This record gives sequence, C-alpha cells and structure tokens, in this order.
Amino acid sequence: MKVLYAALFLLTFGGGVSAQMMQVIPAPSTAPAAGLGLSTMTFAPSKSGPGLPSKPAQYGESKAPLSGIILMPTAYRGRGKNSIGMGLDFNAAYFIGRLYGKNTYSWTNQKTNYIDRVGLWLLMADAKMLIQTEGKLRPAMAAGVMGGYQLRDAPQPGLNTPFSLSVKVDQKTNKTFASAYLVLTKRLHSKFIMNAGYSDGTMPRIIYQLSEFLSKQALLNFGGYADYNIPTGMLFGGFIWLPKPNRSIGLEILAPQGAPQDPRLINLHLGTLLKLNFEISYLTFKGGWDMLGMFQFRYGYFPK
Repeated sequence: MKVLYAALFLLTFGGGVSAQMMQVIPAPSTAPAAGLGLSTMTFAPSKSGPGLPSKPAQYGESKAPLSGIILMPTAYRGRGKNSIGMGLDFNAAYFIGRLYGKNTYSWTNQKTNYIDRVGLWLLMADAKMLIQTEGKLRPAMAAGVMGGYQLRDAPQPGLNTPFSLSVKVDQKTNKTFASAYLVLTKRLHSKFIMNAGYSDGTMPRIIYQLSEFLSKQALLNFGGYADYNIPTGMLFGGFIWLPKPNRSIGLEILAPQGAPQDPRLINLHLGTLLKLNFEISYLTFKGGWDMLGMFQFRYGYFPK
C-alpha cells in the first residue's frame, strides 16, 4: 500500500518538481568549427590562360576590298572585317588577250605569239562564312562557294601545224563553273597579308580557255592524251600589300592538281601603280607560257 501511496503522490505533485529539475538541451549549432570557415569571396576570371581562347586581332578596316585578291577569295569579309559571319562578293574579270607568249612544241609553225585576242568574260559570285577569327598567332579561316558564268566575245586562236593543217578550237561561247573552298588568311604586318586555300569544283577549266595550246583539240590531237579529263582539285595562294589604305598590290597563284600539261596561272594586281583595275596574268604550262592582259573589278555586297 505504501508503494501505491507513493505513486499517487508523484502523479499529483511531481509535475512541478520535474519541470524545475528539467534541463533544456540546446539546438545543434550550424556555425562551422573554428579554423574551418569557408570563404564566400568570388574571383574574376583571368583574362588570359591556357584554357581560354585569345581575343580576335584588332586591325582597322581598309578602304580597299580585302575579301579577295583577284579571282580567288581570302578569309576576310568586306574590307577586312575580322568577325564571325557571312560575306558576299561579286567579281567581274575580262581577259582581253595575249600580250606575248612562247612555245617549244615541234608541231607549231610559230614559236612566239603576241597580240592575240582571248576575249573571255568571267562573271562571278562568292559567298563565304568566316568560321574562325584571326588572332595574334592563328589565321582567319573561312569556308565558302564560288561560281559564275563564262562568256566569250572571240574564239581562241586556231592551231597551225607544220603540215599546214588548221585545227579549230572550242567555239562554245558560254559555260558555267562552280567550286567550294576552304581558305586561311593571316596578317604578318598591318599592311601585308598572306593567303592560302584549296578549292574543289569546275573552276580549273577556266585556265584551259586562256590558251589554244591547252584546248581540248590540242591535248587530244597533239598532246598525247587519250581523253580530256581536268581534275577538280586546285591549290591557290598569294599575298596583299597595302602601301596606301585605299590601294593595294596583290599576287595570286592558281595551281590545278594533277591536270594535263600542269598549268599554273599567276595573276598580278597593279592597281596602286597604274591607278586602274588592269592586271597582268602569267600562264605557264609544259612546253610554253603566255603573258595575258586582264581587267578586273570586285564589289563587296555584304558586309559593306
């Protein structure tokens, strides 16, 4: 019974005692331990480093078009805009005729030729995408397509053999051509630009229209070729020199790969010296060479 009385006493009066004797357990702290504090300071990214791309090179845009040298393109857009984007050019060229030339073929009557009409018009459009800007060390890179229309206002000169046999060359007056290309361009100096690229398409056929010694009839009848097959691949390169902001001197080389007679066309832009869009072209091939006169005009449609 004593135990029962003791239990009833605790139930009746023990609440106040137990409240006084109870100890409050503190909540666990969320503060970091001493010496292990984490900093919330933010750091600005470094302006240069092995994992960060370099900034595009900054060059003032020229007053002369830099999107192409003469016939072939550069990686630049318009007047040298060094930013990723599209570019569109229109180009017109006219090969007026041969100024002077020589050949060493045994089947020709004349070993020298001069003041011969060529009369070849080229109306071209060039669309490109600059996919890599030019940096301090890296070149600018562009990919594009180039195509156009070829017109003749005079046929190529005929072929005269020692046997008094006259062979007429291709009399067709109009043709189309197109090529895709990849090109790299780099400024070695603010006034000197190097250019190199590769194209694939039908543009190498233009070179075979500039001399009767490279015509289909000449290659099949006298060149020893069983068929008339012109490869589509072509390397090209050159440079641009800017002695003045609005005038340039340029040189480009067109070299079809594995083509019959291994022709090379070298175009020299002398606009600064002559104050005209008159160009000198040097066409060399196995067995001869020709010096040609040409007028050329390039118009940068986009960007202005």
